[in-house]
Amino acid sequence: MKKLIFLWHPGDDGPPLAFAERARVEIRRRFDGSGARQVLLHVTVLPPPHLSLVPFLRRPVAMVSVWGEDGVSALAGRVLDRLAGLDGDVMGYEVDEVIPVVRPAGSTPGACLLTLLRQNPALDREAFFKEWFGRHTPMSLEIHPLMGYVRNEVRKALLPGSPPWDGIVTEDFRQAADLLNPLRLFGGPLRALPNMARVGLHIRKFLDLGTLENYLVTEFSL
Repeated sequence: MKKLIFLWHPGDDGPPLAFAERARVEIRRRFDGSGARQVLLHVTVLPPPHLSLVPFLRRPVAMVSVWGEDGVSALAGRVLDRLAGLDGDVMGYEVDEVIPVVRPAGSTPGACLLTLLRQNPALDREAFFKEWFGRHTPMSLEIHPLMGYVRNEVRKALLPGSPPWDGIVTEDFRQAADLLNPLRLFGGPLRALPNMARVGLHIRKFLDLGTLENYLVTEFSL
């Protein structure tokens, strides 16, 4: 199936929980009867901690993932019609999805890390994907206590003004502490420091860290 991703930043600065409830209602209402095979919402529910090893952005975000059998143009046209009129900033992308870790059926993540990334401009496209797919993904699976991992390669932007992201990633954790506690995120007390060094050195090699965006979100199937 074709997959599209839309990112929505609200136009107001209200509390994230209020935005999350509004996003669930709005997206469900707008996609009711749309013909989409699946609609998934990742949205900011609670603000991230002020002190965190992961550099979370505090701006609320909603990510709407839509799957359909139609061609990309037809699916994108229907989705854009459904999202028209949302306040704030809306961005859209056609993506190729790979799922290195399939979340167990019926399970609900305790926390989800949403990452928007761009390649290190010092690398060419082939070298970037070799580092991301061939080295970083296996490293993440080895180190982090992931219960789900979805990697989206951005094919093209669908809306004018959409930032030129190269990848959109979601990583699911059974408990919030698995993501927010550095010792648990990086493999336990004895391995955390060397694992932090490994990951830190590698992401500097293949990512443009100055543009990286991380969000603490919760997933809802609509």
